[in-house]
Amino acid sequence: MTLDELIVTRRSIRQYKGQKVEKEKLEELIKAAIWAPTAGNLQLLHFLVVQDDKALGKIKLFAPGMPKSAPCAIVICADLEEAEARGGTLIRKNAPVDAAFAAQNILLKAHELGLGTCAVKSYNERSVGQILKLPGEVAALIIITVGYYENPPKAPARRSLSEVTHYDGWEGETEANEQG
Repeated sequence: MTLDELIVTRRSIRQYKGQKVEKEKLEELIKAAIWAPTAGNLQLLHFLVVQDDKALGKIKLFAPGMPKSAPCAIVICADLEEAEARGGTLIRKNAPVDAAFAAQNILLKAHELGLGTCAVKSYNERSVGQILKLPGEVAALIIITVGYYENPPKAPARRSLSEVTHYDGWEGETEANEQG
């Protein structure tokens, strides 16, 4: 599949088969994630793979947006204290952006591998951190569920380029987008 095909056909999967994801595929996802850009190239992210049914069940209690049938989750974390020590407040504030870049790489790589994913941000960070025994200032920045699925959902409609693109300021020309 080309990159354009991956981008256009990837969907958030909320219903998974019970099948476990192979360690090799999970490692491929994390390899893709570590190549995402990071502020100052400090590479402060960590990836916590959760496959234990008991741990997943506990996390799901505090993550209303997490698909209940997810057999696996990758929790993207960063030590915010280390981020600030190594790069100041700006790097600390950029940790969620770094996590988002890494998450997108995981989402696309998983789709290429025939795996479904769902990025989840609706969870109680403190509770998830306690369940996962995250040390100190390590924060769970985003959870990505991963697993095999049967039927992908249909693509939702997208807004046109002319509705979302502005040139040289908010009031800039938008019709130019439709011309070419």
